[in-house]
Amino acid sequence: MTPTALILDFGEVLTNPQPRSIVERMAAIARLPLEQFVTRYWAHRPEYDGGMAATEYWRRVLDGLAGLPPSVVRDLIDEDARSWRDYRTGMWNIAARFRARGHRTAMLSNGVAEVMSRVRAERTLESWFDVVIVSCEVGMCKPAPAIYRTCIERLDVPAETTLFVDDRVENLRGAESVGLQTFHFTGDDSISDLRGILGL
Repeated sequence: MTPTALILDFGEVLTNPQPRSIVERMAAIARLPLEQFVTRYWAHRPEYDGGMAATEYWRRVLDGLAGLPPSVVRDLIDEDARSWRDYRTGMWNIAARFRARGHRTAMLSNGVAEVMSRVRAERTLESWFDVVIVSCEVGMCKPAPAIYRTCIERLDVPAETTLFVDDRVENLRGAESVGLQTFHFTGDDSISDLRGILGL
C-alpha cells in the first residue's frame, strides 16, 4: 500500500551520523579515552532522552562532577548539540516534497532539549512537518508503542497507510507493533529507494 503519511526519525535520518571529530572533542573535554567516553555517552542516553536534566546526564557520563569547572558541562552540551546538526538535505527535501503533495508528515525523535532547542533556532520544523514529537517533551521514548500511537493520533492518520523511517531496527519493531509500515534507513544509499516507495 502506497503511504499517504510519513514519519521520519531525526538523528542519522534527517541528520548525518555524529562527526568523529566532534565526538573526539567531547572525549577530550571529558578527559576520557574515546572508547570509554562513547560507552558512557550511550549508556545513559535513554534516560536523557526521556527528560533527565542535562547536568545529571553529564554527571553520570563523567562519573561525578566533583572538581570539574561548570564550563566543562557547558562545553559538552555545546559540542553534543553541534554533533546532531549536520543536516542530511536530501531527507528534508523528501519531507517537503511529500507534504507539498497534500500528505501528512511528522518528525518523531528520541532527543534532548539542549539539542532540539538549537535545531528549532535554526529551522522552523513546522515548515516540513505537521507534527513534531521529541521524547524529552512527551516523557516517553522509542521503541515504546505509546510514542508511536501519540504520533499517529496527532497526525490523525491510519497507521496502516503511514510509513515510519528510522535507522534503528528496535525502533522499527516498535513501530510495526502498532501497525505502521516501516523503512530501515541505512544512509544516503537509502534515499533513492525511499523516493521510489513514496512516488517522488
